[in-house]
Parts: sequence; C-alpha cells; structure tokens
Amino acid sequence: MKKTDYIGIAFLVLLALLVVFFPVNHTILTGLSRNGGIFDGSFEWTGFTLKGLDQFGNVTKAAPYLMGFLKFALLAMFGEMVKNRIKTGFWHTDLFFIRVITWGVFGMIMTIAFALFAGGVASVMGTPLWFGGKDMGEFGNKLIFALSTSFWMNLIFAYPMMLGHEWFNVVFAKRRFVGGTEFLGLIDKHAWGSFIPKTIVYFWLPAHTVTFLLPAEYRVLMGAFLSMALGFFLTIRSVKKS
Repeated sequence: MKKTDYIGIAFLVLLALLVVFFPVNHTILTGLSRNGGIFDGSFEWTGFTLKGLDQFGNVTKAAPYLMGFLKFALLAMFGEMVKNRIKTGFWHTDLFFIRVITWGVFGMIMTIAFALFAGGVASVMGTPLWFGGKDMGEFGNKLIFALSTSFWMNLIFAYPMMLGHEWFNVVFAKRRFVGGTEFLGLIDKHAWGSFIPKTIVYFWLPAHTVTFLLPAEYRVLMGAFLSMALGFFLTIRSVKKS
C-alpha cells in the first residue's frame, strides 16, 4: 500500500465519525405545516456530540437537497478516485472539481427520486394496485415497502441514471459534447447490455431493499455509499478483462 492509500482509509473513517458525532443541529422554531413541512427553524453548531446521528437526521430533513449534494459529492467522488487507484495506481482524477459538482447534482436527483418512489409505493400499498395490508403485520408491511420501492426504482430509474452518468464521463474524456449515436458507439456493449443489468438484479435490488428499511433521512447517505460500488464493479471488470 502507498501512503496515499492510508489517507484514503483515514478519509472514510473521519467521514463516518463526522456522521456519528455530527456537530450541527436543526431546531424547529414555529412548528410544522399541515403537510409536514417546516415553517421555520434554525441551524445550530453544537460541537461533536453523542447525539450526532439524530442531529444528522434533523439537518437532512431540513436541507435535503444540500445534504444530498454533499453526500454524493464526497462519497461518490471518492469512489471515482478509488476507481482510478485500481486502474492506474494513482488517486489523481481528471477534472476533479467538475466531477465533484456533477456527482453532487446526481445526489440532488437521487434525493427527490428516493422520496418519489418511496411515497408512490406507500400510497398504493394495501390497495388493489399493490401488496400489503393489515394482515401482513408491521414488519411484513415494512419489508414489502422496502422491497417494492427498490424494485420499482431499479426497474424504472437505475439504468437511465447510471447511463446518464456514463455519458458525463465520456463528455469529460472527450472535452466536448457527445451526441447519442456517438455515445452508444463508444460504450462497452457487453457491460451495458449484460453486466450492468445483472448488477441491478443481483446487487442493487437487495442493496436498495436494505436502504429503504432505514429511516428516510439516512437513505440518501446509504445511496451515496452504494454509489461507490458501480465504479468499483466496472473497474474490476475492466481490469479482469484486460
């Protein structure tokens, strides 16, 4: 291992400690609106505390898009760097800050996507449209919700999202706009026609089932950790292939 590898490990450890002992809290000042939205509140620096996980959840509820941006900008970008370390032996990543912003925007998209699919599944469970109901019990309904949300999100959203991010990678590599025909001619047909769909079935479906068993405020964080997996899978596959 290189010295920089220890820095990478230290980064993940420090990031985990930051979440567990999160030093910022959001306090509601005037209560909730009818639909559950916060009317007014304030952010407060509390210092590192054993209540950090609760505070992390409070801040995520109050500023979901900002937190979604930061989670993916940090973790998914770290995944990009790990991918380069495996492929080239170096952590350096081309167009670093542009990629950070791109991943951050994808984090904001994931924030609303998680809420949309979770809310949609919750609204149809126990109706003639979908499974669930009183006879399933609390745990049964929770498991059906998590599995169903993961199923629909991966069926509808996962592949286009990953393909969209791959398009950005090609654009960054070419330093110019890349049209659809050219893009489809450049990507690895076997990877995107077989390997990626298999990862959706065998990895993302169960992984996101676990994600949706978590409280809503921690799902995007889990998604950010999982986002490192896609680049890792593709890198390992390309290394083995070569």
